Amino acid sequence: AAPSSQDPTSSKAATASPAPAAPAPVSITRAVAAEPTGPSALSGVAETVIDPASSFHVEVSGRIADARLVLLDSADAHVPARSTCELGATTQLTLSPAAPLVPGSRYVLRVEGASRREVRDGDRSYAPLSFALLAAGTPPPPEPKRKPKSKSRKRR
Repeated sequence: AAPSSQDPTSSKAATASPAPAAPAPVSITRAVAAEPTGPSALSGVAETVIDPASSFHVEVSGRIADARLVLLDSADAHVPARSTCELGATTQLTLSPAAPLVPGSRYVLRVEGASRREVRDGDRSYAPLSFALLAAGTPPPPEPKRKPKSKSRKRR
């Protein structure tokens, strides 16, 4: 058999198509914790220490009916809260936890979509935006562990 010669320039190289770009985060005009002593700006970069009795207000650029605020604890569970969404020239989102936050605990306040994580505005989608929070104060002591009941043996 005759040796075959392949021209490397004639073979089609596998070209990887670029991955779709991740959606840009939703544009925030204002984000504050409404504390008993007054409003405190939330940082989108660093953890913000907030009063455990805080409620939260976020203003989103534009009118986006799909946006909502959620508060997650350190176990990524939703914290019970009342939230509202007011639509106008901008979107006003508020969230008030049902009970004060646990001092010394970490939380995440997230702007996300009402039906899925991405915020949808017609055919456009935006990535969720998160704010890391730390409730001020000393964490409560852990609950004491109950001692197991000793099993008494009856002697016969």
